[in-house]
Amino acid sequence: MGHTDNKPYISHERAWTKGSKLAFRIFGIYFLALCIPSYPAFYQHLFNLDFSKLTYHDFQSVVAFWPPQLVLIESEEGVFGFLNYINLILLFLVSVILGLVWTFFDKKNRNYDQLYYWVHTIVRYRLAFGMVGWGLKKVFPMQMVYPTIGMLNTPFIDMAEKKLYWSHVGVSFWYTVFLGFAELIPGLLLLHKKTAPLGGALAAVVCFNIVLANHAFDAGVAVPAAYFTLLGIYVVWQDIGKIYGGVTLGKTVQLNRYYPTYNNRLKANAKTVIKWLAIFIFVPLTAFYWGYGFFNGNNYNIPSTSGIPALTGYYNVDRFVQNGEEFPFNPHDTVRWQDAIFEKWSSLSFKTNRTAFVDRMIGYSPLRVKGRKNRRLNQVETQDSDNLFKLNKNRDLGVTRWEVGGMAGNRSYFFYQADTIQHTLVLQNKNKNHSDEKMRLNYTIFENRKVKLEGINQYADSIQVDLSFVERRYPLVEGRKRDMNTY
Repeated sequence: MGHTDNKPYISHERAWTKGSKLAFRIFGIYFLALCIPSYPAFYQHLFNLDFSKLTYHDFQSVVAFWPPQLVLIESEEGVFGFLNYINLILLFLVSVILGLVWTFFDKKNRNYDQLYYWVHTIVRYRLAFGMVGWGLKKVFPMQMVYPTIGMLNTPFIDMAEKKLYWSHVGVSFWYTVFLGFAELIPGLLLLHKKTAPLGGALAAVVCFNIVLANHAFDAGVAVPAAYFTLLGIYVVWQDIGKIYGGVTLGKTVQLNRYYPTYNNRLKANAKTVIKWLAIFIFVPLTAFYWGYGFFNGNNYNIPSTSGIPALTGYYNVDRFVQNGEEFPFNPHDTVRWQDAIFEKWSSLSFKTNRTAFVDRMIGYSPLRVKGRKNRRLNQVETQDSDNLFKLNKNRDLGVTRWEVGGMAGNRSYFFYQADTIQHTLVLQNKNKNHSDEKMRLNYTIFENRKVKLEGINQYADSIQVDLSFVERRYPLVEGRKRDMNTY
């Protein structure tokens, strides 16, 4: 029965043995706890939302919360490195204890169909909205974006593992979109009870693949991906035996399905309204905000201020003069530029022998963790650019992850504001450890794409830099543009 209309829904009661009851008490508590945000910052963010300034970050913060963090271990892998699996283990041990206590005090011959239904439904929708949220950041490619010119001119050995992995994926736009749909489709399947087992199975497979990739490249979200894998297994678990019997053994099977009974239409209608309201908010509305951000300059990895098109590209440094003294090329020089790169947005980078402190670009988000103790290992504020965007301020100094993060060494990255009438650039270092470094340069563009920069550098010295454009081709990019023959 289960519904107040006259449609012939059938409820199949399961046999609740002592063992199955104990298993449900333990795993029911465990998975319910996994689906409930356990840190105050989540609720502070939720209840302080400014609905007049919503962005996709706000939706993502709701659906991408992580499992309870009973112990927070920060490391070079980030706050979700290998050691943080301890939280999933500790929570399970707590669930075992609570399940045993529940069993000790509950001596009645109970049927847990209804309680199992609600736990299963909560897990299903929590995983569905999470998978949709994860998928949309790739369907609208903002997570793994096309490598910058600076990245294409950086040796692989100088790139963090995660940076190397993301850049190789991001170089192919449509492959990135495909990965997004590989996460989005299981999320959509989970929204319908009849397709939920398939959605749970696909989500578990996709997320386990993410676990392996994150461990291989120290990408920092292995534990959350493992958490989603567990949720997917839980969703499909009740049907695994019968699916195996029907598909592999050719048996005729009937899946157990329980439909709750409501004693009045108001409760049934309330359930329907809540269900479709949640689906509307976290699927089409969220997709709209992701699309709006992607097409309207709020890509959280890419600056939005356009650069000077005539300057875009890679340059050799033909001549470098500081305080009237010319410096010949010397790869060991900490002052003389070795090359210069203008991105298509307002970024200038140049290489010297001066090593900057490396931001590892691990996905550190203060909303999702209890503490922020080890700032030297995790510096990235992924929401800086979004907060600046909401304040109608230039967001580009908050977008440091893709250009600066995970890049060892000898390249300095500067944001610039250009006056194309006076031909001046006002620059500021993008690395948060060197945010006090500023430059003011005049630029002159000559024929054959030669450029002269002159002005005051970050050390208050006068400089003159003569640049010549170099047309460079990159195997990583060229290999994706042409068909490859296999012999």
